[in-house]
Amino acid sequence: MKQSLICDDDRIPPIERLTGAWEFRCPPGGPHKAKSTPGHLLHLVRSGSYRLQTNSREYGIQPLDVIYYHETEEVDWLGNTAPVVFYSVGFLAPRLPPLPPERRVFASTQEIRAGFDELFAAYRLVPGMIRAVGIHVALLRLIQAIDWGPSGGAGELRAAPPLWGMLERVIRERRMFRPTLEDLARLAHASRATVVRSCRASTRMSPMQRLRQIRMDEARGLLRYSALNMTQIADYLGYARVHEFSREFARCVGQTPTGFRAKR
Repeated sequence: MKQSLICDDDRIPPIERLTGAWEFRCPPGGPHKAKSTPGHLLHLVRSGSYRLQTNSREYGIQPLDVIYYHETEEVDWLGNTAPVVFYSVGFLAPRLPPLPPERRVFASTQEIRAGFDELFAAYRLVPGMIRAVGIHVALLRLIQAIDWGPSGGAGELRAAPPLWGMLERVIRERRMFRPTLEDLARLAHASRATVVRSCRASTRMSPMQRLRQIRMDEARGLLRYSALNMTQIADYLGYARVHEFSREFARCVGQTPTGFRAKR
């Protein structure tokens, strides 16, 4: 009996899709706060330097450094005295493990820089099959050029994510903070019972409990870091009326949204 040298997981591509590729030009400025995009995010600093704090660590970023973020991390840009230019690429790859903390900022190699250049050259092409294939190939080469793992090497791909993990990513990306169970079942192409079982297995909560927790996490971030007013925040989170948002926030957090914002 012949044995295949390719396992089932090897047939699943590690990258689901590119979420964006950008070139940022930041003039000199003071501190500000931000969040990284969902999934994996890589920066390559082309010129300039600045100070950065993330994951309770502070870094002095230099030209040609690579910075890595994973799954909407809090980012404190502590300031720069000269203009900074950097490439940024975000992508979803749930089976690709995050880089370890000690590998979140590191000096780029010529191969890594070439990977970024190839990716952005493909990204600027006219939309179509050639562009799509070029972007995907360049991103795979870029990942291959990075020592992906705690001690170098490519590391091992994680198992395919559970159903609820994929649903939660869609919820955050599409800002669907108040879907019904029927909505979730349609998104998952599964029964409502399957969605409930997957959510409980992943979070030990029902889907509605977990969705409430997600809304409150988003609300805390918006109240602490954004300039949106209460009506705008309530609308962003899917509440029909601002008092519904205020009532649920107070019940879950233990203080009103106004009181919470006053302490930032």
